[in-house]
Amino acid sequence: MSTERALGEEEDKRSATPVVLVVDDDEDLADTCVYWLQDDYDVRAAYSGEDALAEADESVDVVLLDRRMPKISGDDVLDALRERGLDCHVAMMTAVEPDTEIVDMPFDDYLVKPVTKTDVREAVKELVVRSEFDEEVREFFALESTEQALKSRDNEDLRDPEVLKQLREQVEEVRRGHENEIARRQRQLDRLHHINDLLREVDKALVDATTREEIERAVCESLASFDTYTAAWVARYSDTVETISCRTAAGVAPPVFDGQIGSLTPRIRSALQDRTVELIDGIDPDHFEAVFTSDRTETPDVTPEGLSTVVVPIAYRETVYGALVVYTDDNVTFGEDDRAVFDELGATIGHGINAAESKRLLYSDTAVELEFTHEDRGDLFVDLSAVVNGRVSLQGFSPATDGGISCYTSVEEAAAEDVLEYLTAHEDVQHARTITDTPEKSLFEVRVDASTVLVPLIEFGASVDTLTAMGGEGSLVVTVSPGADLRVLNDTVQSAFPAVGVVAKREVERSVQSTEAFKRELEDKLTSRQHDVLETAFVSGYFDWPRGSTAEEVAESLGITAPTFHEHLRAGEKKLMQTFFEETAESLTTNGRSSADSANRH
Repeated sequence: MSTERALGEEEDKRSATPVVLVVDDDEDLADTCVYWLQDDYDVRAAYSGEDALAEADESVDVVLLDRRMPKISGDDVLDALRERGLDCHVAMMTAVEPDTEIVDMPFDDYLVKPVTKTDVREAVKELVVRSEFDEEVREFFALESTEQALKSRDNEDLRDPEVLKQLREQVEEVRRGHENEIARRQRQLDRLHHINDLLREVDKALVDATTREEIERAVCESLASFDTYTAAWVARYSDTVETISCRTAAGVAPPVFDGQIGSLTPRIRSALQDRTVELIDGIDPDHFEAVFTSDRTETPDVTPEGLSTVVVPIAYRETVYGALVVYTDDNVTFGEDDRAVFDELGATIGHGINAAESKRLLYSDTAVELEFTHEDRGDLFVDLSAVVNGRVSLQGFSPATDGGISCYTSVEEAAAEDVLEYLTAHEDVQHARTITDTPEKSLFEVRVDASTVLVPLIEFGASVDTLTAMGGEGSLVVTVSPGADLRVLNDTVQSAFPAVGVVAKREVERSVQSTEAFKRELEDKLTSRQHDVLETAFVSGYFDWPRGSTAEEVAESLGITAPTFHEHLRAGEKKLMQTFFEETAESLTTNGRSSADSANRH
């Protein structure tokens, strides 16, 4: 791809993403809002009125604007934006309680601090939707937002209650002039609010659930509790025999079928293979029979013609857990807006299941150990062992948030320069360096984002115990929680690396350290001063975001200088990390890091 084309595509991508400008002299709050929004928007921050006016241009779609700021206030910034003719939506986000003077302020929404992540995200999402409305309709919803802000206060607390009465009359006058279009757009916003409620309910269900089964059941029950949806169930699909089964359901009894449900089976297969949400208007008789009439004493008051179906892949990165199947009746069809919502929902559920499986493995006193043969040259570590004719062993790894992995790999019986040459030339290796180089063994750090079986295993939530390869033939041992879906794991691995196969499965006991034992071990390592510094920093909110206390404030409360505070804090944090990651640290030390650490100490 040419540089010009790449830049052009990047520019198109940026222009398609709504731009949000967060303006607040509280830098921590502004940065927090950026963090909340950055996954879905192009977000900028300005920490003063002057910075806001410098940042604001035609590309900005939404502004979150504090009112009380030194020098140039938020009210003045708002006036300046309107004088420039910028067509951006502005939500005042302030600790100033609304009063009748806001009636003449040309904003679109009013948020009173403190605000939550949900407040901010939902406000921005609605303002982005409103940007599609006609000017008169946008004016109506802006006036209505002002009215809602004033209604949040008691009439007697308002400076001039008569102004609120006049505002209500103005709102009704605008409504009468554009009644049909406003009603249509109101339905659109109501649907957006419904979607927000749905996602919020599912998020709450995920927080309370601790296992995959609980998550799936809670999600189905949450969906079925909404009037919009008739029923929901989770389908498990076997790619090997091309059959589906029901894991859990709500709104109906678990569907009864013999591995196939008419035309639904290929739609589920398509959703899972392509990772796309499938929208289906109406359902065929076999589908209806399996879900709504089988094994029941009476048929629900629904008909095949009035039902619509959405099939949602439940996945986390490369791991596919199944499909969520949701129905709506009363001739309400699923549309393209629903596709985006359910796509987000499927990803949220997949992430929740992955986290639950990983946590279950962490705290379980038993686990399932799987041993694989690994001769797939598509894995760079197996291929490396063949190319350099050496013994390659994984010593440790650290997953990154972007899906990449930093691997610490030892190589025996091969020249370090040959290994490094191979790694740096590999297209999926982002970074490689030699940590130690001895005649017997060399240790390398390799940052890779694909081309290793570690990626699907980690994404599934498995613990990789060993990975070794010699001359292109290797073995792999992983541990998973007792309730893990081994079929999903095997399908996930083999879809990417066909020459990896399970040769042994066994249940093993795991030594689980109690919280009290961990605390005792850590306290034995910490000095009294390190313990005091860590505890004071914790209770004073130093580790919160935004920080509840600065380093200087914590140091002052302890009667020490800030540099001394940082010295004890870092020493204590290091001991905490060493205690937590002791097993990994010992593995790395055994394979060459100890000599490097020793050199650094001297």
